[in-house]
Amino acid sequence: MIKELYGVNIAVKDLDAAVQKYSAILGGEPEWTKPEDFAFPGLRGATIKVGGVSINLISSDNPETSIYKFLESRGEGVFLLSFRVTDLPNDMKDLEAKGVKLVSPEPMTYSGGIVNFGHPKSLHGVQMEFIQPKD
Repeated sequence: MIKELYGVNIAVKDLDAAVQKYSAILGGEPEWTKPEDFAFPGLRGATIKVGGVSINLISSDNPETSIYKFLESRGEGVFLLSFRVTDLPNDMKDLEAKGVKLVSPEPMTYSGGIVNFGHPKSLHGVQMEFIQPKD
């Protein structure tokens, strides 16, 4: 079951400039993301917490990543909305029954827990991340 908005991921071309601007605007210190914190390789990022929600700034120089492709086709902007779930394997069945096309038949593992993504074509153009953190 979806519990809460977990984060907003924003694709940016210049990560350092974006971190500087968002830190000043939001009044938070950035937490730099390690490569193993991503479900897919080739991404760089930083997180600024606002009221318990992560604002994730993400960039990539790797043409094989979805962030790079997004930046090339759409430019900078909101890349996906992230929602915390309670039981991802069972929640995936429920999401699929409700018409969400998931990008993977099984949850993917990353350093913070397990995750899967709803394809934007099944969500009116918005990519969604469904995440079950370890904590």
